[in-house]
Amino acid sequence: MRWLAITVLATCAFAGVGTAQSARVDIVLPARSDLATQPPAVRTTGVLAAGRTAELIRNGFPARLHYKLERWAAGTFVNDVKATAEWEMIAQYDPLAKTYKLIRATTKNAVVVGEYTELSDADAKLAEPFPAPISPPRPGEKSYYSLTLNVEAMSLGDLDEVQRWLRGELRPAVRGHRNPGTVVSSGVRTLVVRILGGERIVYQASTGVFKP
Repeated sequence: MRWLAITVLATCAFAGVGTAQSARVDIVLPARSDLATQPPAVRTTGVLAAGRTAELIRNGFPARLHYKLERWAAGTFVNDVKATAEWEMIAQYDPLAKTYKLIRATTKNAVVVGEYTELSDADAKLAEPFPAPISPPRPGEKSYYSLTLNVEAMSLGDLDEVQRWLRGELRPAVRGHRNPGTVVSSGVRTLVVRILGGERIVYQASTGVFKP
């Protein structure tokens, strides 16, 4: 598949300090001839090493990367959201195997993407273009894509939920409809992560207006 990288606007808003300036998320459009038939790809660079995310992962708090991609129709006066896609990537450290695991969760299932001996290798995997699960615009429709990535630490209770996703007992809750049993663990997670100096980092990117 041919990909054409175009200029994007990428910003990072974060709580805390020490976020690596090189950390970013990019939207990669397909070749101009494929804009109406293929979705864009998302490329994530350096987010696992940003701020204190790497430290939290190594200390048993997996990182949850929540992606929300929107396709907008660019009108003369009003822009409308035409399609939305959400998915998650989870980075987890296994202290027994001394490996880092990447898990991708969509609305349909959760799968292990790979296991790596170094966190930098997991970051490198995230940097590979991932075809977004979103429909492309119709031919002739002026459009643009907007992406938000939220990165935060998970508790062990949240990780238990992920394991249940992998076993097929639950569908991944990537649209905010979380299992009621994780509400308490989410509150504990927030408290513990704040005590450890954790952070919630938000990355954003958007394309310019294009017409297939």
